[in-house]
Amino acid sequence: GLQVIGRDKVKKIALGVSANIEMFKKAADYQADIIILHHGLIGPKWSAPITKVMKNRLKILFDYNITLLTYHLFLDKHGTLGNNAQIIKLLGAKKGEKFGYLDKLYWGFEGEFKKAISITTLMQKCRKLCGNSIKIFQYGPKMIKKLAVVSGGGPYLLNEAVDKNLDAYLTGEARESTEAWAKEAGIHFIYLGHYNSETFGVKALGKFLEKKFPDLETKFIDIPNTL
Repeated sequence: GLQVIGRDKVKKIALGVSANIEMFKKAADYQADIIILHHGLIGPKWSAPITKVMKNRLKILFDYNITLLTYHLFLDKHGTLGNNAQIIKLLGAKKGEKFGYLDKLYWGFEGEFKKAISITTLMQKCRKLCGNSIKIFQYGPKMIKKLAVVSGGGPYLLNEAVDKNLDAYLTGEARESTEAWAKEAGIHFIYLGHYNSETFGVKALGKFLEKKFPDLETKFIDIPNTL
């Protein structure tokens, strides 16, 4: 939610994934009144001192009187605007049951193609969304009917996809143990990049806000991250 309060009125909104000084400087150059991010500047249990890095980041927001809003969970799990719902939609699948149960919450969704597609076609669709840096541990079936998506750091939820007999699991990153687990379970594990997988929610939110409030202007500011 609200992390830093800025000016009273809003005309321009800068959208992004993560809080860093490059993001804040580009938002200031855009003359943004508000920045909306997926990853917040401070977490819900923040207790650390304001270090040099944090001080420099805050200084940009204070100097330019910019409000900072951040929404982590909701920009992952929202049923239409969230990263996972958007990825499934953009891949051409239909959003199904909730998926990715952790800490008494579901973070993602299952998706199902009306007609099964090849793993080659699925990878082409993923590259169209996230570029050529995506990777796959290709150990599942040739044809894909059902998959699950959890954006960001979701490799620990692979076993849920295995237990539900899904053909593929998409997330943002892998762990050292992921490939062996996928191989032994006979499932495709696709990782899009943590950053890449979490650009979709804020973009969808921007479009929603412009439609609901026609006087607003929004801009997604891309700060590429190789992870």
